[in-house]
Amino acid sequence: MASSDQQHLNIQIQDDMKYDIRIENAQVESGEFYREGNRNDILTTDDIDDMSIRHNGGKRNICSCGETGSMSGPQGAIDLVDDVRDARICTLAWHASMEPGRRNSFTMHNQNPRYKVDIGNWNESGTMGDIPVTIGEK
Repeated sequence: MASSDQQHLNIQIQDDMKYDIRIENAQVESGEFYREGNRNDILTTDDIDDMSIRHNGGKRNICSCGETGSMSGPQGAIDLVDDVRDARICTLAWHASMEPGRRNSFTMHNQNPRYKVDIGNWNESGTMGDIPVTIGEK
């Protein structure tokens, strides 16, 4: 099993809609957000809430890892919001487990039926790694 600071995830969000997506209500129960490619550049939940994803194929990576010395892997959630309609698309939540035998979880809640949310393959055990998410209109 990876150590807590090695346990990480990278949510790769792609916006296939005609409008931008805002990120809101970022939460971290354990671990921390960081800037893609630099785990030493820690981001606050406010930094994450200030992010958006450009329309027509724009991409944004939301990265989280466990804290050094912690016995907990990253756990948190974000809301994706249609910037024009000001409507929540869905909530994405994760828990990257550090306990042997426990599975990682990545779930979607509060999905608005107006939108299509596709979550690609990700690692259910070990290091969580990359999690591709594509947002479109139905």
